[in-house]
Amino acid sequence: MADAPAHHMFILLGPVDKSKNHLPDILCVIQVCLEGQISRESVLKSLRDGRQPHGDQIPWKFSEQFRDTVFPSLSGARIVRIAVHPSAMKLGYGSIAVDLLTRYYEGQLTSIDAIDGEKEDEETHPVSVTEAAEKVSLLEETVKPRSDLPHLLVHLSERRPEKLHYIGVSFGLTLNLFRFWRKHKFAPFYICQIPNGVTGEHTCMVIKPLTNDDIEASGSDEWGFFSPFYQDFRRRFARFLGSSFKAMECKLAMSVLNPEINFTKSEPAAENELLNGVLSPHDLNRLEAYTRRLVDFNMILDLLPILAHQYFGEKLRVALSPVQASLLLCMGLQNQDITYVKGQLNLNRSDILVLLIKIMQKFYKYLHKVAAKEIESALPRLKKVEMLPHSISLDDELNAAAKQVMGKMKAESEGLLNQKFCSVMQLWAKKLPLRKL
Repeated sequence: MADAPAHHMFILLGPVDKSKNHLPDILCVIQVCLEGQISRESVLKSLRDGRQPHGDQIPWKFSEQFRDTVFPSLSGARIVRIAVHPSAMKLGYGSIAVDLLTRYYEGQLTSIDAIDGEKEDEETHPVSVTEAAEKVSLLEETVKPRSDLPHLLVHLSERRPEKLHYIGVSFGLTLNLFRFWRKHKFAPFYICQIPNGVTGEHTCMVIKPLTNDDIEASGSDEWGFFSPFYQDFRRRFARFLGSSFKAMECKLAMSVLNPEINFTKSEPAAENELLNGVLSPHDLNRLEAYTRRLVDFNMILDLLPILAHQYFGEKLRVALSPVQASLLLCMGLQNQDITYVKGQLNLNRSDILVLLIKIMQKFYKYLHKVAAKEIESALPRLKKVEMLPHSISLDDELNAAAKQVMGKMKAESEGLLNQKFCSVMQLWAKKLPLRKL
């Protein structure tokens, strides 16, 4: 620690009695390592060479997973370890320490006066390492008690925090540990597919974006700039559940995937893309037959992975209970059989089959509604006639039409009279002899 300036210690102390001359109780200690601020050239070289330098675990792993060159340039802090006093275990001191650490790096615990005073001290008393080295050498220094030593601990309200963009953690994946970090709004971006040879645990890395004005977030959710990367991780993890994480405990897989099961906050999915290229009419017929208990569940086993990926991808907007979602994850994503599900969910075979039928009934009802909408949209429709109000009254329109008809009739009658007069004159001309004048 003395030779690692990037490592900091944050200590949660018990109540301090200033009237007594003794040290307060140490309740919790957090070791933090500052990471990031890696140049883009170094990141490109690392991606090109296919190797990761030592240190900066989270930035390098993030860059490797997403082939991203921007994230390593951000500043972050990695929590190396959290130690709680043995007599204060499971009393919430670790959670309090993590919350205070987050608030500290977001600038909520440091007053503006303390920051200004620290800036003035740095300007009036600049530190010169060369000058200090010239004055005192380790071989010449006299070791003796000193009375002007600085305080071993500094209150967070008196120290200016580093400007960070995120806090991260790397740990061996267990259900209790993951739930602890999830409770504090940390989200995973990497889980090693190969378990540790000693502990049998998968290495997991999680981060929590901090409130910062340097980055423009594309979304409005709680994850900020990390949101698209987190969604990409969830899609990849769902695909790996059928292979690398097939033996993962169901509860742990559900906690990592963190699916939306009631869809009260989800955006509407593109329903017209749900059936095209995913399910055929014959698939829907088999699904309908199973929901009516006409065929065995083996007839729709091939549809379980398809429906599970659509559901956990938030494209099937169907509300399921936690037990139903867990069953669908085990049989649809992990491709496990009923015997495995019995041990994971502590259910009987008959209960599992009943739950499976209820799930398929909800899916078929939703898919049937989507298919009906597609058929309705494909039917020909009559052209919509727009009824606009008349610009004149009905009496005026009738009078105008009557005048028009009367004028037309008068013109026709005059034409007939002219034709009759001409024909009569022609007859007279033929009968009367011509006389010479």
